[in-house]
Amino acid sequence: MKLFWKQFTVIACLMVTLFAVFGSILLQTAFQSMLEREEERGLEEWKMFQFALLASMEALPEGYTIENVTMSEMSKAIEESTGTQENGIALYNEDCQLVYKNGMYYGALMAENIGTQRAMWRLTKTEDGHFLEALSRLTCKNGTYYLAFGRNIQYVYDVRDRLYEQYCNMVLFVIVLSVSVSWLLAYHFTKPIRKLVKATRDFARGNYQSRVEVKGEDELTDLMLEFNRMARRLEKSIWELEDAARRQEEFTGAFAHELKTPLTSIIGYGDMLRSMSLTEEEKRSSSDYIYQQGKRLERLSYKMMELVRVRTQGVALKPLKTRELAYEIELFTKRLLWEKNVILEKNIAAGIVFGDLDLLCSLFGNLIDNAAKACARKNYTGDERGRILFVGRQEKKGYSFTVMDNGCGIPADEVGKITEAFYMVDKSRARKEGGAGIGMTLCSRIVKLHHARWEIASNENTGTNVCVFFPEEEEEDE
Repeated sequence: MKLFWKQFTVIACLMVTLFAVFGSILLQTAFQSMLEREEERGLEEWKMFQFALLASMEALPEGYTIENVTMSEMSKAIEESTGTQENGIALYNEDCQLVYKNGMYYGALMAENIGTQRAMWRLTKTEDGHFLEALSRLTCKNGTYYLAFGRNIQYVYDVRDRLYEQYCNMVLFVIVLSVSVSWLLAYHFTKPIRKLVKATRDFARGNYQSRVEVKGEDELTDLMLEFNRMARRLEKSIWELEDAARRQEEFTGAFAHELKTPLTSIIGYGDMLRSMSLTEEEKRSSSDYIYQQGKRLERLSYKMMELVRVRTQGVALKPLKTRELAYEIELFTKRLLWEKNVILEKNIAAGIVFGDLDLLCSLFGNLIDNAAKACARKNYTGDERGRILFVGRQEKKGYSFTVMDNGCGIPADEVGKITEAFYMVDKSRARKEGGAGIGMTLCSRIVKLHHARWEIASNENTGTNVCVFFPEEEEEDE
């Protein structure tokens, strides 16, 4: 059974049950109260009549013979004076002969208990209705009599029956009202759950932007907030997985393409050397081309191995002095800069960074290598030469390195793509210079491993600035 129907059933049954139980208790309590008041009133009138009659009998002279007519007149007079004409009165003498009886008494109690030595009373139900009956024995100096008293209390039961009839009609009305109210309450209470179900179903069908509108401050609100938080995280994770799958596919395609060109050339020139008669010059030229393409594949394999190592292995971050690190980077790139005829200028402030020396040399070596290639591509005028400025500064919460060059720069729409594997701004020139297109991808991995962040700013024909910020050890631990 759905939660809506459970709530609907429970609320409706609870409302009807509570109304029925408390209504019945209230009616029964009211009836008992009315009945008790009527009993007290009847018994008081019985006692009052009894005392009045006994007092009248005692007032007679001693030795006076009481006739039945006298007792009848005395009873009638007392009845009129006390205002108890609506009650049934019967008076019997010691021989159980009827002395006086009014029209309201039917004599059931007297017939059963004639000659009793004590006063007694009871409630009696007959075909004519419900009665309060009482019987007492009156003894005085002039004789013994039996006083029977009866009071019709049927109207109390009639009132109860009318109330119960009205109550049954009210119960039917309450049932209809309870069904309506229960449906509205169950619909209102389960509305957030229906929203969650719909959002979850939409999310399962591929609508990763499905969210729940949050209202209120109860537990269901907390559940909806957690669902939205979970949905955002799942959406982010799914997009990351899809993006990773897309990048992996692009990487595989680009890698296959990068292998295809040199392998085709190597196979072609190798087949020509194997199957054709060539001059020494042609043999030397073919062998040089095969050697160059082989070296290119070797460089590509080294880059791939380094990229895989960085991706799969963790690093132990150790404190490194910035000036010693800069010296190692200068040695690492010295030959490259000499070949490109590019000047490297350093301005390194003393400080400490936490990292892996080999990976950081690879990081800044790739950045300086790219800067040197950018300088080599630019046509300088006059005495201008390619220059690379390597700057290190102590920041408020860490240390930053910046590699600046005055090379050809990168188009604005290409800056966001340079960290993609095998992506090259100028593919033809990059391949001639021995590039594989995965250097910046490797740099991006190294930056993440060091919990650092970097920014790349570039303008065509002006140059490129790459700033890498390394946080302090405390920030990294956080």
